[in-house]
Amino acid sequence: MAKYYFFSRELAKRRPGLNRIGWRIEAWAIAAMIRVFRMLPLERATRLAHWLFQFGASSKQRQRVMRNLYVAFPDTPKDELDRIARDIFGNVGVALAEIAQIGAIWKDRAKRLEFVVPPDARVLRERGRPAVFVTAHIGPWTLTNFLAAQYDFPLSIVYAAESNPYVHDLMLRLRGELPARLLARDNSMRTLIKELSSGAAIGLGSDVRLDSGEMIPFFGHDMPTNTVPARLALRFECELIPARAERLPGGRFRITAYPPVVADDPAASAAEQAANMTAKLNVLFEQWIREAPGEWLCLARRWPKETERAAEKTALERATRAKPPT
Repeated sequence: MAKYYFFSRELAKRRPGLNRIGWRIEAWAIAAMIRVFRMLPLERATRLAHWLFQFGASSKQRQRVMRNLYVAFPDTPKDELDRIARDIFGNVGVALAEIAQIGAIWKDRAKRLEFVVPPDARVLRERGRPAVFVTAHIGPWTLTNFLAAQYDFPLSIVYAAESNPYVHDLMLRLRGELPARLLARDNSMRTLIKELSSGAAIGLGSDVRLDSGEMIPFFGHDMPTNTVPARLALRFECELIPARAERLPGGRFRITAYPPVVADDPAASAAEQAANMTAKLNVLFEQWIREAPGEWLCLARRWPKETERAAEKTALERATRAKPPT
């Protein structure tokens, strides 16, 4: 997660003693926004959050998002990518407002939530059966965890700790309203294995870059990708289930569990099967992102730097050629 949200990274490097002061100021500002979001009706809270966040990105944050968009959408005009980038930052705020209202959303689930699930998913029908749920950071992805409450199965989810310790404590309290056991991402593998061994389901976000991962295609370019979800599903002979949450009009949400992902060749090695299953997940994530590019929270680098630089160079050259002569 970001080391600083509003505090100047350059100032922090020059004056390390200001770190905790900066962290406290950031935590105070975020806590104040969350209090406001919790006081407002959900629809007003998300509109306010989008407005506040869409122009709040630093130049470096915006550059990272734009480079991801250049790779994913090479044929999209730059002015349209600029609009998508603003929408992405606005939806960072929307996601925060939704997290702030997790309890209220669940309490009002009869009118706010609809669930779409495959009829043959065993984890949703049989108690004590492990499963691996995977999602991407698009839309209100946090709400996919409501599947556990709706279908009454134990779920443990991995989250990335905030670098700011005060924001970390705040977000941990908010996530505590989810119907899931929270596992810190660092050194979580042993705990994940224990959870699956006990018959619990686990939830992971697997659309981010993992430097030690395998090179799997994503939007036509190899990306270092986490194959752990597929490997765990194969090891425990359990279902690998993609899950997506979507925003609908009127402050409603659709939460979908997709049919389990399986390898094309069950006779292949475990490593080959895991790579094949992960590639299928990436194709599905691409589909979701193309449907709602402004809701893809791609604030961190996804592809190797040389891939990003080549895509950026091509996009900027095309934008320059498209400018009318003066």
